[in-house]
Amino acid sequence: MSITAPIRGLRNVEGSLLIVAENKLYQLGPGGEAIVRGTIPGIGRVSIDYNQVAGGNQVAIDNGFSRYVYNTADGSFAQVTDDQFPGSFVAEFLDGFILGVEPFGRYWFWSDLADALSYSSFDRAQAEARPDPIQALKVFNREVWVFGRDTTEVFVNTGALNGTFQRAGSTVLNVGCAGRFAVARSNAGLFWLGGDGRMYSAQGYNPAPISTPPVEQAIRGLDWSQCFAFTWEDEGHSVVYFGFPNGVTFGFDASTGLWHRRESQGLPGWRIGHLERWSGKWIAGDIYSGGIYELAWDAYDEAGGPLVCERTSGVFSDSQHRLVFSGLELVMDTGSGNGNAEQKVVLQYSDDGGRNWTNWREGSMGALGAYAQRIRFHRLGSSRARVWRIRCSDPRRRDLLSASVTVESAG
Repeated sequence: MSITAPIRGLRNVEGSLLIVAENKLYQLGPGGEAIVRGTIPGIGRVSIDYNQVAGGNQVAIDNGFSRYVYNTADGSFAQVTDDQFPGSFVAEFLDGFILGVEPFGRYWFWSDLADALSYSSFDRAQAEARPDPIQALKVFNREVWVFGRDTTEVFVNTGALNGTFQRAGSTVLNVGCAGRFAVARSNAGLFWLGGDGRMYSAQGYNPAPISTPPVEQAIRGLDWSQCFAFTWEDEGHSVVYFGFPNGVTFGFDASTGLWHRRESQGLPGWRIGHLERWSGKWIAGDIYSGGIYELAWDAYDEAGGPLVCERTSGVFSDSQHRLVFSGLELVMDTGSGNGNAEQKVVLQYSDDGGRNWTNWREGSMGALGAYAQRIRFHRLGSSRARVWRIRCSDPRRRDLLSASVTVESAG
């Protein structure tokens, strides 16, 4: 499949992989070919969800103002033209309804039951706690989370013919959301970037901060309204990514509580902006140059380019006593990969808090087939405070199992 335009949306619809790139809706064919199913105007990110109809699904694609519906049963594609449809920038499904948010955030609404093409002006609701515009909407645990700029309210399906969705008691979170796509859900929970520049997870109806001061400092000055969140879950890891078109991509692993940063070579952030589980694989969409890839544990390159792995330590210090570093040892699982040549891991360090760094020093990872490889560096000087950094870009496994430093006090 060859799609060279930036990917705007990606969705597995019960086995059918749908892709929005440039102004086209594609479906991945049985031979890997991209089959055009319709036209989606615009160049920005889209929102996709679907309901069930006889023999297939109605797939709703929102581009910020309009909604387009592709029927996987009969192959029809149409723009919603119902006079009561106000336009929308987010499509979400719950209990047979396709939900949406009016383009200016004044209210949210829902379709007729099991019909993404039909709407009523009575099927609307407003956030009531504060008059802040609706920034985002996400269905979580069969509830509708409506995110304003400063507050968040939760709605539930009451089953009533009129006023089907009502607010869940007096539930109001005093934290809003930064942008339309800055919310993601996974099996680990609901996550979002707040309007205050902090990342949160939902603990019941309480917003629990998950971001650290360094992460918050790193995104300071970026356009938070353009943040997009997406998730990946595999082999015990459950990661939510927060990306910024004009900046970095950070990932939070809810399984370990640890943060990491993703950056593609030559780009400000990670080239991946969409991830979808399909046919037993994780399919990734490139938001910069276009392209559909498989995200796999045994892949040691990224879109044909180097996959650089880097780890930076905290500060080693002892109440400003001078420390002598006689050695550093890494234990790495390096057994599988590509190529036959002996490959390297490199080390550098900083004695001024990461402002200046030494030249790189090389250590051998051994030939292919070497597992639990011990890589040693000697005669590393002295310092009152030191930060270490290691890096590997060779196309092979590079799992860091442990790191230890031999250090003595010179005081």
